[in-house]
Amino acid sequence: MKNKPPKALLLFSGGLDSLLAGEILRRNNVQVTCLTFTTPFFSAEKSVSAARLYNFPLIIAPLPEKAYINILINPPHGFGKHMNPCIDCHALMLKVAGQMMEERGYDFLATGEVLGERPKSQTSAALRMVDAASGYADYILRPLSAKLLPATAPEREGLVNRENLLPISGRSRKEQMELAKKWQITTYPSPGGGCPLTEKFFSLKLRRLMEAFKEHFSFFHAALLRVGRHFLLPQKNHLVIGRNAHENKRLIQLRLPSMLLLNPINVKGPTALLYSHDAPVVMENLEISAKFVARYSDHENSAVRILITSPEDCLNIVTKPAHPAELEKFRI
Repeated sequence: MKNKPPKALLLFSGGLDSLLAGEILRRNNVQVTCLTFTTPFFSAEKSVSAARLYNFPLIIAPLPEKAYINILINPPHGFGKHMNPCIDCHALMLKVAGQMMEERGYDFLATGEVLGERPKSQTSAALRMVDAASGYADYILRPLSAKLLPATAPEREGLVNRENLLPISGRSRKEQMELAKKWQITTYPSPGGGCPLTEKFFSLKLRRLMEAFKEHFSFFHAALLRVGRHFLLPQKNHLVIGRNAHENKRLIQLRLPSMLLLNPINVKGPTALLYSHDAPVVMENLEISAKFVARYSDHENSAVRILITSPEDCLNIVTKPAHPAELEKFRI
């Protein structure tokens, strides 16, 4: 009986590097299953498209909420330029992937990381920190840069021939693009971007909301923060106002039963959500919220009637739009 081919669990973003890592392994008789993690900060959309296009089986899994929020509060290896805890985020992914590897009978883990491609998270020192923090250092293979890194268990044990792996390093993607052309990998997303934690203004909003909500902060709040305009009112009431029809619809989808729903009813305008964790929303904040929603409506400086709906009741407030300076006072 022939030996079964080794099985690898590949952390997969759907980008060029992870596609090439998967193809290298597949060309070396490794059964590759791709794994993509989701949080409110990144989705599986690109991974799903790429896996389908290039015929890779794909597992989609959420990262553990409590563990991820802990590293957002206090990442052991620090943040990048903004609120991106890249080293600890990658370590958490590999830790969870390693547990899945053991539970599901895979032989090793793989990633598409390239030595030196990212100045914060893909230096030699950063990769060692990630591996150590994950707890699975000897089982993490990086096919694109393997010849520049210490040999791993799958190489030493003959599951993968080290000679068939690559010595790519640096930020240029010339070698990857040439290899993609050779292997007819013609469709892949542009590099970079994608994670809002690397963005200055999103990071500022996130930090302020986390400081306000403290132990109440959850993935739900992070998902909500990616939609609409945000205002932190007195007594830590949070108002979110949609910016377009798509966001209005998304806010309705995200609405929890305890949240108040605000809509203008005599003019066209946005959908908004208002809520508080610690106590019922006071009348002062209902009036402020109504003025803010009126400001973003088609008001022509006239009075706007705002319908505020709760699970138990509804209220009409007729109001003039807020002055822009008042908006800025509470904007997150």
